[in-house]
Amino acid sequence: MPVYRINRTAESYGQAIGILMLDRHVPFIPGDVGNASTFGYPVIYRVVPGLTPEACLDGAPELEEPVTEAARALVDEGVRGISSGCGFMLQYQDAVRDAVNVPVCLSSLLQLPFISRTLRPGQPIGIVTADSNHLSESFLRRAGVEVDNPLVIHGMQDEPEFGSATRESTGTLDSDLVSEETVGVARRMVDGCPDMGAVLLECSMLPPYAKAVQDAIRLPVYDFITLIDFMQSGTNSRPPQGFM
Repeated sequence: MPVYRINRTAESYGQAIGILMLDRHVPFIPGDVGNASTFGYPVIYRVVPGLTPEACLDGAPELEEPVTEAARALVDEGVRGISSGCGFMLQYQDAVRDAVNVPVCLSSLLQLPFISRTLRPGQPIGIVTADSNHLSESFLRRAGVEVDNPLVIHGMQDEPEFGSATRESTGTLDSDLVSEETVGVARRMVDGCPDMGAVLLECSMLPPYAKAVQDAIRLPVYDFITLIDFMQSGTNSRPPQGFM
């Protein structure tokens, strides 16, 4: 048996990925980043006080220090990578990356350059976001994310069930209705751009519907879980299993 050493800053052990969360209360269903059963490995969460969805959407540079403090606390718990529960935390990617000594992937949007390299030059990439009024190519450029492919951005902000569950904080979420809404947004996006090569779901609440979207539009679909799984595979490899 190996010899294990104490981590004096940790309250518990074995968490693979630390996830920074918004300061909000909504149902996090299976498949959502905020539901630990989504992952096939242990994760640990840390809420950033004051970082509400509205603040994150509008941009909140004044909360950079609380975000980095929360990230450091997760590192103290022994995580090997840090992600988040909101794609708009992309605005803190550089600050958190510079503050800790583990890999940081705060936003599903970080996958855009990779997706771009898998497609033909000029082939559009679709983005389904929580709020298209706040997600723009200038926001991406400010955060250092640029791709040559055209981006087609559609939002969920006008979808009744998604909006009531996320903005109005009703305390309930009808996953069948949100699935229908997400698929509908994706279909309309692809119908308006038949040459689209792939779709990225920006919002951390949308991964539960990735399979339904993929089946409906028959295109590659990426989301927060594909991002976090990628980071996990690079930071916590497992020995191969099988036989010959």
